[in-house]
Amino acid sequence: MKKLKGKNAFWLKGLVWLAGIMVLFTVISKITDSFTVAKVKTGTPSQKKLQYEVSAEGQIEKNREVFILTQPELLVESVLVSEGQRVKKGDLLARLDIKQLKERMDTLKGEKRALELQNEAAEKNRRLAWRRRTKALAQAKKEYGQLKEKNRKALVKAKKKLDAKAWREMKRAAEQEEKEAEKAVEEAGEEPEADNSVEVNNISIRNLQKQLDKLDKIRKQKGEIRASRAGVITGILVNVGQKTQDTGFMTMTDDSAGLRFTGQLMIPDARYVSVGDKVTLQSAGSKQEEVSVTAMEMDESREFMKVTALLPAGTFALGETVTMTAVQESESYPCTVPVTALRQESGRNFVLTVQTEDTVLGEQEIARQAEVTVLEKNESCAALEADALDKETRIITDSDRYVQTGDRIRIRGEGDE
Repeated sequence: MKKLKGKNAFWLKGLVWLAGIMVLFTVISKITDSFTVAKVKTGTPSQKKLQYEVSAEGQIEKNREVFILTQPELLVESVLVSEGQRVKKGDLLARLDIKQLKERMDTLKGEKRALELQNEAAEKNRRLAWRRRTKALAQAKKEYGQLKEKNRKALVKAKKKLDAKAWREMKRAAEQEEKEAEKAVEEAGEEPEADNSVEVNNISIRNLQKQLDKLDKIRKQKGEIRASRAGVITGILVNVGQKTQDTGFMTMTDDSAGLRFTGQLMIPDARYVSVGDKVTLQSAGSKQEEVSVTAMEMDESREFMKVTALLPAGTFALGETVTMTAVQESESYPCTVPVTALRQESGRNFVLTVQTEDTVLGEQEIARQAEVTVLEKNESCAALEADALDKETRIITDSDRYVQTGDRIRIRGEGDE
């Protein structure tokens, strides 16, 4: 009986030791796994559109600039606005010197009168020349007729004397005289050289009258220059004490044309923006406005694409710096994965999937390679051919160490770091 009890105690002790060894090996195995088996994050393919976001800084500029015009050679008495100032239609911008304006009108009237007097004299001389030419022509015709009659009588008389030689000489002389007389008639009847001085003067007279009419209108307005539209003064071309020029008096924006955003996109980013696309503009003060791209053109350096978008009135201020953001969406792809899941080797693209397999250690999670064809990708997502993976496939999207096909892996839980 004692021997049986001793034998049972021996086996019991052996079982305890064996259980302890197994527990020890299990702990060691788990500890080893924690150092050798990669912990991974997984995901499944999903259907989505890929988005591409690009941004560019730019300035708010005037969309259209117009000249404030007045007549040239007028003295500026006062300027009542400054560059950058916003004005309304009808606001007083400047005053011109009325005294100098009247003197300018007197000068132009004098020039016009001088031309009119020249025309009167030219017309009088033209009539006088016509009368002289008519009188000279009549006299030349009379002398020509008298000469022909005289020669006819002389030739008849010579023919009666039967002097053939004298008769021939007289005939030649008569013909020469008549030829010269006929030439005199032609010369007397010739029109004088064309004289367009009156017509040219009339053109100048009409232009002077137009200037006088415009100056008279300014005189009636007491020399005041007012804004013809609402906008912002962008340039003052003539200051107090100077005379106005043909090019204009001031420049200003036209509120009816609005402002515009102009920015530069890097060439690789420009492929995601097209004319007509909606983009978002945001200022430093977080003011946002959605606008449409109206123009795109290559910069002279050929390193950037210039992007222009017209703005509605009352959005941003002239000269303000804003950021443009454009988002472009692809078509909807049925199979997309995070770009972190995508791998490449020898020019081939693949992902690592999670497979549950029976091993000597029991069921284990194993990484297996699945080759894929990439259709399109952005910074965060890749679109694959639709039949590359099914929607239930578990894909390794991240891991705490390098993983390759055939490696044992462990799915990372919420509490894992």
